[in-house]
Amino acid sequence: MLFDESLGHPENQQKLMNAWQANRIPHALLLHGPEGCGKEAFAIGIAQLLNAADENGVIDRESSVFRKIAQFQHPDVQFIFPTPAQSNAKPEELQAALQEKAKNPYRRVTFTGKNTFIGIDTIRELKKEAGYRLYEGQKKVFIIAEAEELRPEAANALLKLLEEPPQNLKLILVTANLHKLLPTIKSRCQMLRFSPMGETQIAAIVRRFVPKVDERDLAAIIRLSGFNLKRTFEFLDKNALQNRDLAIDFLRKAILIHKSQELMALVEPLTAKKDRDDARQMLWFLLLWFQDILHINKGVKNDREIRNVDKADTLRKFIAFTPTAEINGIVREVEATIRELDDPRNLNPLLLLTHLAIRLNPLLKKA
Repeated sequence: MLFDESLGHPENQQKLMNAWQANRIPHALLLHGPEGCGKEAFAIGIAQLLNAADENGVIDRESSVFRKIAQFQHPDVQFIFPTPAQSNAKPEELQAALQEKAKNPYRRVTFTGKNTFIGIDTIRELKKEAGYRLYEGQKKVFIIAEAEELRPEAANALLKLLEEPPQNLKLILVTANLHKLLPTIKSRCQMLRFSPMGETQIAAIVRRFVPKVDERDLAAIIRLSGFNLKRTFEFLDKNALQNRDLAIDFLRKAILIHKSQELMALVEPLTAKKDRDDARQMLWFLLLWFQDILHINKGVKNDREIRNVDKADTLRKFIAFTPTAEINGIVREVEATIRELDDPRNLNPLLLLTHLAIRLNPLLKKA
Protein backbone atom coordinates (compact mmCIF):
# COMPACT_ATOMS: atom_id res chain seq x y z
CA MET A 1 0.00 0.00 0.00
CA LEU A 2 1.24 3.49 -0.91
CA PHE A 3 0.46 6.61 1.11
CA ASP A 4 0.62 8.93 -1.93
CA GLU A 5 0.86 7.40 -5.39
CA SER A 6 1.73 10.76 -6.99
CA LEU A 7 5.05 10.87 -5.10
CA GLY A 8 6.43 7.79 -6.85
CA HIS A 9 9.23 5.69 -5.33
CA PRO A 10 6.85 2.84 -4.39
CA GLU A 11 9.51 0.71 -2.68
CA ASN A 12 10.34 3.49 -0.23
CA GLN A 13 6.66 4.20 0.32
CA GLN A 14 6.04 0.54 1.10
CA LYS A 15 8.92 0.45 3.60
CA LEU A 16 7.50 3.46 5.41
CA MET A 17 3.93 2.14 5.34
CA ASN A 18 5.12 -1.12 6.90
CA ALA A 19 6.94 0.83 9.61
CA TRP A 20 3.94 3.13 10.15
CA GLN A 21 1.53 0.19 10.51
CA ALA A 22 3.87 -1.34 13.09
CA ASN A 23 4.21 2.06 14.82
CA ARG A 24 7.95 1.91 14.18
CA ILE A 25 8.75 4.93 12.03
CA PRO A 26 12.37 5.80 12.97
CA HIS A 27 12.96 9.01 14.89
CA ALA A 28 15.36 10.14 12.15
CA LEU A 29 15.23 9.44 8.42
CA LEU A 30 17.83 10.41 5.84
CA LEU A 31 16.48 10.62 2.28
CA HIS A 32 19.37 10.58 -0.16
CA GLY A 33 19.81 10.25 -3.90
CA PRO A 34 20.49 12.37 -6.97
CA GLU A 35 19.17 15.90 -7.18
CA GLY A 36 15.74 16.36 -8.68
CA CYS A 37 14.16 12.98 -7.90
CA GLY A 38 11.41 14.28 -5.61
CA LYS A 39 12.95 13.70 -2.17
CA GLU A 40 11.71 16.96 -0.61
CA ALA A 41 8.13 16.40 -1.82
CA PHE A 42 8.40 12.85 -0.45
CA ALA A 43 9.50 14.21 2.95
CA ILE A 44 6.45 16.49 3.03
CA GLY A 45 4.34 13.43 2.20
CA ILE A 46 5.80 11.61 5.23
CA ALA A 47 4.79 14.55 7.45
CA GLN A 48 1.26 14.27 6.05
CA LEU A 49 1.21 10.51 6.66
CA LEU A 50 2.21 11.06 10.29
CA ASN A 51 -0.36 13.79 10.91
CA ALA A 52 -3.23 13.47 8.44
CA ALA A 53 -3.75 9.71 7.95
CA ASP A 54 -6.57 7.57 9.36
CA GLU A 55 -6.03 4.23 11.09
CA ASN A 56 -5.66 2.53 7.68
CA GLY A 57 -2.94 4.89 6.50
CA VAL A 58 -5.25 6.77 4.12
CA ILE A 59 -4.36 10.46 4.05
CA ASP A 60 -7.30 12.87 4.09
CA ARG A 61 -6.25 15.27 1.35
CA GLU A 62 -9.20 17.56 2.06
CA SER A 63 -8.36 18.03 5.73
CA SER A 64 -7.06 21.28 7.16
CA VAL A 65 -4.06 19.35 8.54
CA PHE A 66 -3.07 18.15 5.06
CA ARG A 67 -3.43 21.64 3.59
CA LYS A 68 -1.52 23.32 6.42
CA ILE A 69 1.43 20.94 6.00
CA ALA A 70 1.42 21.43 2.22
CA GLN A 71 1.44 25.22 2.72
CA PHE A 72 4.09 25.13 5.49
CA GLN A 73 1.58 26.59 7.95
CA HIS A 74 1.27 23.68 10.38
CA PRO A 75 2.77 24.62 13.77
CA ASP A 76 4.16 21.11 14.39
CA VAL A 77 5.86 20.73 10.99
CA GLN A 78 8.98 22.74 10.16
CA PHE A 79 10.63 22.94 6.74
CA ILE A 80 14.25 24.08 7.00
CA PHE A 81 16.32 25.04 3.96
CA PRO A 82 19.57 26.94 3.31
CA THR A 83 19.15 30.72 3.54
CA PRO A 84 21.44 33.74 3.26
CA ALA A 85 23.10 35.13 6.38
CA GLN A 86 20.66 37.10 8.54
CA SER A 87 22.34 40.35 7.54
CA ASN A 88 21.55 39.58 3.87
CA ALA A 89 18.09 38.05 4.28
CA LYS A 90 14.87 40.05 4.46
CA PRO A 91 11.96 38.31 6.25
CA GLU A 92 9.67 38.95 3.29
CA GLU A 93 12.24 37.35 0.98
CA LEU A 94 12.34 34.19 3.11
CA GLN A 95 8.54 34.07 3.28
CA ALA A 96 8.26 34.49 -0.49
CA ALA A 97 10.70 31.60 -1.03
CA LEU A 98 8.63 29.37 1.26
CA GLN A 99 5.42 30.33 -0.53
CA GLU A 100 6.95 29.43 -3.88
CA LYS A 101 8.01 26.06 -2.47
CA ALA A 102 4.47 25.51 -1.19
CA LYS A 103 3.09 26.12 -4.69
CA ASN A 104 5.44 23.51 -6.13
CA PRO A 105 7.44 21.29 -3.74
CA TYR A 106 9.59 20.05 -6.62
CA ARG A 107 11.12 23.47 -7.27
CA ARG A 108 14.47 24.63 -5.97
CA VAL A 109 14.54 27.32 -3.27
CA THR A 110 16.89 30.02 -4.54
CA PHE A 111 18.21 33.39 -3.44
CA THR A 112 19.84 34.94 -6.49
CA GLY A 113 23.38 36.16 -6.00
CA LYS A 114 23.56 35.18 -2.31
CA ASN A 115 25.47 32.43 -0.53
CA THR A 116 23.18 30.18 1.48
CA PHE A 117 23.68 27.75 4.36
CA ILE A 118 21.97 26.31 7.44
CA GLY A 119 23.43 28.02 10.46
CA ILE A 120 23.69 27.32 14.17
CA ASP A 121 20.89 29.75 15.06
CA THR A 122 18.43 27.80 12.92
CA ILE A 123 19.27 24.52 14.67
CA ARG A 124 19.10 26.19 18.10
CA GLU A 125 15.57 27.33 17.29
CA LEU A 126 14.69 23.80 16.19
CA LYS A 127 16.03 22.34 19.43
CA LYS A 128 13.97 24.82 21.41
CA GLU A 129 10.87 23.99 19.34
CA ALA A 130 11.48 20.25 19.83
CA GLY A 131 11.08 20.71 23.58
CA TYR A 132 7.58 22.18 23.31
CA ARG A 133 4.39 20.17 23.48
CA LEU A 134 2.47 19.35 20.33
CA TYR A 135 0.26 22.22 19.24
CA GLU A 136 -2.34 20.33 17.22
CA GLY A 137 -0.64 17.45 15.39
CA GLN A 138 0.14 13.83 16.21
CA LYS A 139 3.89 14.20 15.62
CA LYS A 140 6.34 17.03 15.32
CA VAL A 141 8.16 16.69 12.00
CA PHE A 142 11.28 18.70 11.17
CA ILE A 143 12.37 18.46 7.52
CA ILE A 144 15.90 19.68 6.76
CA ALA A 145 16.36 20.12 3.01
CA GLU A 146 19.86 20.20 1.52
CA ALA A 147 21.23 18.94 4.82
CA GLU A 148 24.76 18.97 3.39
CA GLU A 149 24.60 22.78 3.72
CA LEU A 150 24.68 22.57 7.52
CA ARG A 151 27.57 24.63 8.87
CA PRO A 152 29.92 22.51 11.04
CA GLU A 153 28.66 24.06 14.28
CA ALA A 154 25.06 23.57 13.14
CA ALA A 155 25.74 19.92 12.26
CA ASN A 156 27.20 19.31 15.72
CA ALA A 157 24.19 20.95 17.35
CA LEU A 158 21.85 18.79 15.27
CA LEU A 159 23.81 15.72 16.35
CA LYS A 160 22.80 16.34 19.95
CA LEU A 161 19.14 16.42 18.93
CA LEU A 162 19.59 13.16 17.01
CA GLU A 163 21.19 11.53 20.05
CA GLU A 164 18.38 12.49 22.45
CA PRO A 165 15.23 13.14 20.40
CA PRO A 166 11.91 13.84 22.16
CA GLN A 167 9.43 11.00 21.80
CA ASN A 168 6.99 12.99 19.69
CA LEU A 169 9.60 14.22 17.17
CA LYS A 170 10.53 12.86 13.74
CA LEU A 171 13.52 14.34 11.92
CA ILE A 172 13.79 14.00 8.13
CA LEU A 173 17.07 15.00 6.51
CA VAL A 174 17.25 15.33 2.72
CA THR A 175 20.44 15.43 0.66
CA ALA A 176 21.80 14.90 -2.83
CA ASN A 177 25.35 14.88 -1.44
CA LEU A 178 25.49 12.12 1.14
CA HIS A 179 29.29 12.20 1.28
CA LYS A 180 29.20 15.75 2.70
CA LEU A 181 27.31 14.76 5.85
CA LEU A 182 29.08 13.89 9.08
CA PRO A 183 29.42 10.10 9.54
CA THR A 184 27.99 10.52 13.04
CA ILE A 185 24.83 12.10 11.60
CA LYS A 186 24.44 9.35 9.01
CA SER A 187 24.88 6.64 11.62
CA ARG A 188 21.98 8.00 13.68
CA CYS A 189 19.50 8.03 10.80
CA GLN A 190 17.73 5.30 8.89
CA MET A 191 18.69 5.91 5.28
CA LEU A 192 16.33 5.68 2.32
CA ARG A 193 17.97 5.66 -1.11
CA PHE A 194 16.11 7.39 -3.97
CA SER A 195 16.71 6.69 -7.66
CA PRO A 196 16.27 9.10 -10.59
CA MET A 197 12.75 9.39 -11.96
CA GLY A 198 11.89 8.23 -15.45
CA GLU A 199 10.76 10.50 -18.26
CA THR A 200 7.10 9.46 -18.00
CA GLN A 201 6.87 10.21 -14.28
CA ILE A 202 8.68 13.55 -14.59
CA ALA A 203 6.34 14.58 -17.41
CA ALA A 204 3.28 13.62 -15.35
CA ILE A 205 4.46 15.74 -12.41
CA VAL A 206 5.29 18.72 -14.65
CA ARG A 207 1.80 18.61 -16.20
CA ARG A 208 0.24 18.96 -12.74
CA PHE A 209 1.99 22.31 -12.28
CA VAL A 210 2.31 23.47 -15.92
CA PRO A 211 -0.82 22.07 -17.60
CA LYS A 212 -0.32 23.90 -20.93
CA VAL A 213 3.26 22.79 -21.50
CA ASP A 214 4.22 21.88 -25.06
CA GLU A 215 4.75 18.11 -25.08
CA ARG A 216 7.59 18.15 -27.61
CA ASP A 217 9.43 20.89 -25.73
CA LEU A 218 8.86 19.07 -22.44
CA ALA A 219 10.37 15.83 -23.76
CA ALA A 220 13.46 17.72 -24.96
CA ILE A 221 13.83 19.65 -21.70
CA ILE A 222 13.54 16.53 -19.54
CA ARG A 223 16.43 15.03 -21.52
CA LEU A 224 18.51 18.19 -21.27
CA SER A 225 17.91 18.34 -17.52
CA GLY A 226 19.42 14.89 -17.10
CA PHE A 227 16.08 13.60 -15.78
CA ASN A 228 16.36 16.11 -12.93
CA LEU A 229 12.92 17.40 -11.89
CA LYS A 230 14.19 20.59 -10.24
CA ARG A 231 16.24 21.47 -13.29
CA THR A 232 13.32 20.64 -15.59
CA PHE A 233 11.18 23.30 -13.93
CA GLU A 234 14.05 25.79 -14.08
CA PHE A 235 14.57 25.10 -17.78
CA LEU A 236 10.86 25.59 -18.47
CA ASP A 237 11.07 28.98 -16.75
CA LYS A 238 14.19 30.19 -18.52
CA ASN A 239 13.74 29.54 -22.25
CA ALA A 240 16.16 26.63 -22.10
CA LEU A 241 15.67 25.50 -25.68
CA GLN A 242 16.40 29.01 -26.91
CA ASN A 243 19.58 29.09 -24.82
CA ARG A 244 20.55 25.68 -26.19
CA ASP A 245 20.24 27.11 -29.71
CA LEU A 246 22.41 30.05 -28.62
CA ALA A 247 25.03 27.57 -27.40
CA ILE A 248 25.13 25.94 -30.83
CA ASP A 249 25.41 29.37 -32.47
CA PHE A 250 28.21 30.22 -30.04
CA LEU A 251 30.16 27.21 -31.29
CA ARG A 252 29.65 28.22 -34.91
CA LYS A 253 30.93 31.73 -34.11
CA ALA A 254 33.88 30.26 -32.20
CA ILE A 255 34.88 28.33 -35.32
CA LEU A 256 34.62 31.55 -37.35
CA ILE A 257 36.31 33.70 -34.72
CA HIS A 258 37.29 36.34 -37.26
CA LYS A 259 33.64 37.42 -37.28
CA SER A 260 34.12 38.95 -33.84
CA GLN A 261 31.26 41.42 -34.14
CA GLU A 262 28.80 38.55 -34.64
CA LEU A 263 30.25 36.79 -31.60
CA MET A 264 29.86 39.91 -29.43
CA ALA A 265 26.29 40.40 -30.62
CA LEU A 266 25.54 36.82 -29.56
CA VAL A 267 27.05 36.88 -26.07
CA GLU A 268 26.08 40.41 -24.97
CA PRO A 269 22.39 39.58 -24.28
CA LEU A 270 23.47 36.51 -22.27
CA THR A 271 25.59 38.61 -19.92
CA ALA A 272 23.23 41.56 -19.47
CA LYS A 273 21.46 40.07 -16.44
CA LYS A 274 23.06 40.47 -13.05
CA ASP A 275 22.35 36.86 -12.00
CA ARG A 276 24.24 35.44 -15.01
CA ASP A 277 21.73 32.60 -15.27
CA ASP A 278 21.43 32.67 -19.06
CA ALA A 279 25.20 32.63 -19.55
CA ARG A 280 25.55 29.77 -17.04
CA GLN A 281 22.78 27.84 -18.75
CA MET A 282 24.38 28.30 -22.17
CA LEU A 283 27.67 26.94 -20.81
CA TRP A 284 25.79 23.98 -19.33
CA PHE A 285 24.38 23.23 -22.79
CA LEU A 286 27.85 23.47 -24.31
CA LEU A 287 28.98 20.79 -21.87
CA LEU A 288 26.02 18.56 -22.72
CA TRP A 289 26.69 19.01 -26.43
CA PHE A 290 30.25 17.76 -26.19
CA GLN A 291 29.37 15.02 -23.72
CA ASP A 292 26.89 13.76 -26.32
CA ILE A 293 29.64 13.86 -28.95
CA LEU A 294 31.89 11.80 -26.66
CA HIS A 295 29.10 9.25 -26.17
CA ILE A 296 28.42 9.04 -29.91
CA ASN A 297 32.12 8.67 -30.72
CA LYS A 298 32.35 5.84 -28.19
CA GLY A 299 29.38 4.10 -29.77
CA VAL A 300 27.09 4.39 -26.73
CA LYS A 301 23.82 2.66 -27.57
CA ASN A 302 21.85 3.63 -24.44
CA ASP A 303 19.48 6.33 -25.70
CA ARG A 304 19.10 7.74 -22.17
CA GLU A 305 22.77 8.80 -22.24
CA ILE A 306 22.23 11.20 -25.17
CA ARG A 307 20.74 14.50 -23.96
CA ASN A 308 20.27 16.29 -27.31
CA VAL A 309 18.23 13.52 -28.93
CA ASP A 310 16.00 16.06 -30.69
CA LYS A 311 19.14 17.55 -32.30
CA ALA A 312 20.62 14.23 -33.43
CA ASP A 313 20.99 15.33 -37.06
CA THR A 314 22.71 18.58 -36.04
CA LEU A 315 25.03 16.62 -33.75
CA ARG A 316 26.06 14.30 -36.56
CA LYS A 317 26.66 17.22 -38.93
CA PHE A 318 28.74 18.97 -36.27
CA ILE A 319 30.87 15.84 -35.76
CA ALA A 320 31.39 15.57 -39.52
CA PHE A 321 32.30 19.28 -39.77
CA THR A 322 34.81 19.13 -36.88
CA PRO A 323 36.36 15.65 -37.23
CA THR A 324 39.64 16.63 -35.54
CA ALA A 325 38.17 18.60 -32.63
CA GLU A 326 39.86 18.02 -29.25
CA ILE A 327 36.66 17.21 -27.33
CA ASN A 328 38.22 16.54 -23.91
CA GLY A 329 40.12 19.82 -24.09
CA ILE A 330 36.94 21.67 -25.02
CA VAL A 331 35.09 20.16 -22.05
CA ARG A 332 37.90 21.27 -19.72
CA GLU A 333 37.76 24.83 -21.07
CA VAL A 334 33.97 25.05 -20.67
CA GLU A 335 34.15 23.67 -17.12
CA ALA A 336 36.86 26.21 -16.27
CA THR A 337 34.69 29.04 -17.61
CA ILE A 338 31.73 27.88 -15.52
CA ARG A 339 33.93 28.05 -12.41
CA GLU A 340 35.14 31.51 -13.41
CA LEU A 341 31.57 32.68 -14.02
CA ASP A 342 30.56 31.49 -10.54
CA ASP A 343 33.41 33.50 -8.97
CA PRO A 344 31.92 36.88 -7.88
CA ARG A 345 35.33 38.49 -8.40
CA ASN A 346 34.88 38.11 -12.16
CA LEU A 347 32.82 41.19 -12.90
CA ASN A 348 32.76 40.87 -16.69
CA PRO A 349 31.01 37.70 -17.93
CA LEU A 350 31.06 39.10 -21.47
CA LEU A 351 34.85 38.98 -21.37
CA LEU A 352 34.78 35.40 -20.01
CA LEU A 353 32.63 34.13 -22.87
CA THR A 354 34.67 36.01 -25.47
CA HIS A 355 37.89 34.50 -24.09
CA LEU A 356 36.25 31.07 -24.10
CA ALA A 357 35.46 31.41 -27.80
CA ILE A 358 39.08 32.37 -28.50
CA ARG A 359 40.34 29.33 -26.54
CA LEU A 360 37.87 26.97 -28.22
CA ASN A 361 38.76 28.04 -31.76
CA PRO A 362 42.04 26.05 -32.09
CA LEU A 363 40.54 23.08 -30.21
CA LEU A 364 37.62 22.89 -32.62
CA LYS A 365 40.01 22.93 -35.57
CA LYS A 366 42.76 20.77 -34.03
CA ALA A 367 44.59 18.80 -36.68
